[in-house]
Amino acid sequence: MTRRPRALIALVAAIAALAAALLPTGLLAHDGRYAESGELLNALQVWSIDAPGLAIVIVVGGLYAWSYYRLRRDSPSFHFPRWHAWSFAAGWLVMLLGLMSPVDTYSDDLFWMHMIQHVMITMIVAPLMLLGAPATLALRAASPRVRTSYLVPFLNSRLVRALTWPPSAIVIYIASVWSWHWPDAYDAAIASEAVHFVEHGVFLLGAVLLWWLVIGVDATKLRPHHVWRCALLVVAILQNIGLGLILINVGEPVYDTYATAAAVREWGPDALLDQRIGAGIMWVPGSMMFALAIIVTVYYWAEREGFKDRRNDTVRDMQIRVHGEVPTLGPRPGDQ
Repeated sequence: MTRRPRALIALVAAIAALAAALLPTGLLAHDGRYAESGELLNALQVWSIDAPGLAIVIVVGGLYAWSYYRLRRDSPSFHFPRWHAWSFAAGWLVMLLGLMSPVDTYSDDLFWMHMIQHVMITMIVAPLMLLGAPATLALRAASPRVRTSYLVPFLNSRLVRALTWPPSAIVIYIASVWSWHWPDAYDAAIASEAVHFVEHGVFLLGAVLLWWLVIGVDATKLRPHHVWRCALLVVAILQNIGLGLILINVGEPVYDTYATAAAVREWGPDALLDQRIGAGIMWVPGSMMFALAIIVTVYYWAEREGFKDRRNDTVRDMQIRVHGEVPTLGPRPGDQ
């Protein structure tokens, strides 16, 4: 085993061992009311744990590390850039921070802290993990039987094609965001660990469907044209701004959970200010991530078109050398 795959597997094992060691001590607890003070020093000392989410994150990280090891061992000639693995690892660590850090602990008391958690999941974790090219890694690392019997049929299935059709993907993403910000659903997620777990899963699924189409790193058929990618991102920005404006301009707190928390605690902003701060986080940092993605998409789109132009110019130069003149009839090669 080479040093880097061994390091990834060791990192997964270390996180799992740390969580197992801390869980019985009471240091980790998912309950915002445990966070009695909003002072920075106290806040940094209060960590939490989402056991089901943590278990899934550890399993997913372990599977990726093991697949990366198998690929390096069995197909050393296949070029799989290391930055893919480090991108996935970065997204994996951000997910752990979102589930275990004070961001999670205080998310039960502060709406704006809960919004940071959602931004981490949908705007950072999802794209970073997809930059890890998990589908390509799974296809290359799996055994021939698993690849041909399970992975390829699944990726080519009607379900996957339907979910990754650009209009479907953006509708699912918008529905996941707006439905879970409905007051009854949001309050239910805070009141129940199981519902909270489902909420995070739905957020991640919607974000993965959107970012998979936008990023297009995996060697699959799910690669829409850059026009589609930019259109998806523009719609995502508009819905982000719309929901953020609603929460900012409403004249009263819309979430009973946070109104109650603000009335009980002796620190932090009042419920309405808390709601407006959270909406601002959704509006500005969230939209900035989509705007950055648009810039990157347009850049690579321009690079691709520039490559086509250079290729066409090369073909024309070759025609001039062969025929002694510039062809005057018909379109340029590649224009159609």
